[in-house]
Amino acid sequence: MLAAIAAVLALAFARGIAAPLQALRDQAVALGLGRAAPVLDGVPAEVAAVSAEIAGAAQRQRERAAERARSAAALRAETQRLEVLNRLGTALSSELDRQRLGDTVVEAATHLTGAAYGALFERVPEGPEGPEHWQLLSLTGAPREAFTRFGLPRATTLFSQTFAAGGVVLSEDVTTDPRYGSHGGMPKGHLPVRSYLAVPVVSGTGATLGALLFGHPEPHRFGSREAALVEGLAGQAAVAMDNARLFASVRREQDRFAAAVQAVRGVLWTNDASGRMTSDQPAWAALTGQTPEQYAGYGWAEAVHPEDRAASVESWNEAVAERRRFTHEHRVRRHDGVFRTFAIQAVPVLDPDGAIREWVGVHSDISEQRAAETALRESNEEIQRYAYIVSHDLRAPLVNIMGFTSEIEASQDDIRVALAGRPQAERIDADLSESVSFIKAAITKMDGLINAILKLSREGRRTFQPEPLAMTALVQGLADAQRHQADTAGAVIEIGDLPGITADRLAVEQIFGNLIDNAIKYLAKDRPGRISVAGSVSDGLAVFLVTDNGRGIHARDHARVFELFRRSGVQDRPGEGIGLAHVRTLVRALGGRIDLSSEFGVGTTFSVTLPLRQS
Repeated sequence: MLAAIAAVLALAFARGIAAPLQALRDQAVALGLGRAAPVLDGVPAEVAAVSAEIAGAAQRQRERAAERARSAAALRAETQRLEVLNRLGTALSSELDRQRLGDTVVEAATHLTGAAYGALFERVPEGPEGPEHWQLLSLTGAPREAFTRFGLPRATTLFSQTFAAGGVVLSEDVTTDPRYGSHGGMPKGHLPVRSYLAVPVVSGTGATLGALLFGHPEPHRFGSREAALVEGLAGQAAVAMDNARLFASVRREQDRFAAAVQAVRGVLWTNDASGRMTSDQPAWAALTGQTPEQYAGYGWAEAVHPEDRAASVESWNEAVAERRRFTHEHRVRRHDGVFRTFAIQAVPVLDPDGAIREWVGVHSDISEQRAAETALRESNEEIQRYAYIVSHDLRAPLVNIMGFTSEIEASQDDIRVALAGRPQAERIDADLSESVSFIKAAITKMDGLINAILKLSREGRRTFQPEPLAMTALVQGLADAQRHQADTAGAVIEIGDLPGITADRLAVEQIFGNLIDNAIKYLAKDRPGRISVAGSVSDGLAVFLVTDNGRGIHARDHARVFELFRRSGVQDRPGEGIGLAHVRTLVRALGGRIDLSSEFGVGTTFSVTLPLRQS
């Protein structure tokens, strides 16, 4: 009986202990699996305490697991941001297309900030296209018409700070922002925006290049972290946009230069700072057929005509030593063995510190031009010879006319005696005297014209003797020689500091003597006369300006005043109309040109452009 009772008690005790132990085991398993393990109820205190510890451990384990998951997610997100920033930095450092650059920045910034919409507005400075304005360059998160149909952002209190480069604008909810709504709030149909972030894009020089704008339909999506992130991106974007604009500017200049070279049928080449041809010169190689080894250094001179070679190298070395523009002309053997005549212009390209980086030059084929000039010169010489012959032959009959006229004039007394007492005697005598007077005036006019033609013919055939001329002293001497006429006319002649040239002295004296004489002749009577001669050097040429405040010349007569025997305005001054024609002939013969600028009633300026050295 006792044994049975003991067995029953033992079984009951075993079952009372086994159940809590089984529950503790289940809690331990849940703890190992990271599951929830609630505290056991209705168990002995000792078991309940152990159960509570296990449940607490399970809770702490879940919290640590959740924290690890959050940390891992944050790490993954940060890694993704860093990867985006790294890719963006690489892209910005190499991208030179403005549109692709803007798209890259906006897409990356929209992704990094979690924005729903992102836009880059570009500032277009005032220029040939019009006044300063802003234009939408890039957009993400919405169709382009979602912005463009509303035009540019209005100058609201919220927007104005950004477009004035006033710093970052961050609004957690624009609908409650006091800066919002100054122009009536959001336009109807506008994208839903509550969270708003805007950052100006400013270059290192302080110029405003654009503005980055981001929005989200939910509030409190942007904070200081996103603002700092976009501000950094804006700095990178500013550098990239500056580079893109600079590249575009350089590209335009290169295209313009290439087009200019092509327009003048030029051959472009470069030399190093010391004046030696180096590196690849495709245009020169195509012209001459020389290889890089053949034209390197001064090898290019082997393609120059033997008669022109030494002078070309000497002139080039002088220009390099003096760091000045090189202007020259020589014959070059083409790849097919034919020599062509080329005009050369070369200029030094300087570094910011003033050191020569390289020389850039152009050979322009002027063979046809020189051939035409030769033909024209031969034609002019023929015309001059013809004019001389004609003028000389005209003088013989003119002398006869003058002789017979003198005989008629000498016979007038005999004629009066013979007609004495006749009814028409007085009329016949008066008509005869008038006719003789007209014939003599015509003879004088004809003699003057023949002399003018002979003078022009002789000048055209004269061989010029170039010599260094101190132009200030030379022109001052011409002015002094006409001081009496100037004083009589009440005029003052001022001579500026004029550049010296090498040219034929007599031709130059005739040019400027004629211009000063004309200026004195045709001064206005209602104001004191002022005549000035100024000069400068431009593109290797001497430019002289002879200016007066005289009568001026009608626009319709600007061209005709240079024609032989043609005059303009009131003919109250003596002259045959050959002065300016003679001047133009001399200027052209010296290799220059003369231009006219005049306003009737105000004054006239003659511009004479001459080579610094007459060839």
